[in-house]
Amino acid sequence: MSETVDSQFIVWLYIKIPGMLRMLNRRYIKKDHAAMRKLLESIYVGGSKPTDPDRLTSILEDEIKGKYHYGENDMDDWQLSCIGPFRLKWTLLDRLPLIKCPTLWLRGADSVLVKQFEIANAVKRVTDSGTKAELEVIPNAGHILPLERPEQVNAAVKAFLDKTHQ
Repeated sequence: MSETVDSQFIVWLYIKIPGMLRMLNRRYIKKDHAAMRKLLESIYVGGSKPTDPDRLTSILEDEIKGKYHYGENDMDDWQLSCIGPFRLKWTLLDRLPLIKCPTLWLRGADSVLVKQFEIANAVKRVTDSGTKAELEVIPNAGHILPLERPEQVNAAVKAFLDKTHQ
């Protein structure tokens, strides 16, 4: 949603140092369920209270185990290829005005990964081009809000579709 990520240079260094990309998986694979839940609460849900924290923790554990088992990096290739030392090498921000259909943008109010100003800027780029776009901020949800607050997300999507279908 922006041209940089938090601690851009540090992240870039992390992915360039040999062996670092699998370091977290090697560390996290040893953690028990309680430790993984604490990690999830601190990083991914930004202090929100998800509806099913054990399910979220299990999903995170499965992701880490799968990446570890198959020798994958902590980050996906598309993420790695985007990160430069001072800004992202590739974003779709300039393409947002090309969206021509109504869009609903959802953000968890407590997301630590997508900032409010970043998503508001993205929505503005779409609406400035004349396309209908709405931003719905879901309270008490972090970055993975469809799993944290499925009922609220489903209601927001249904309400948006009902409005735009008329």
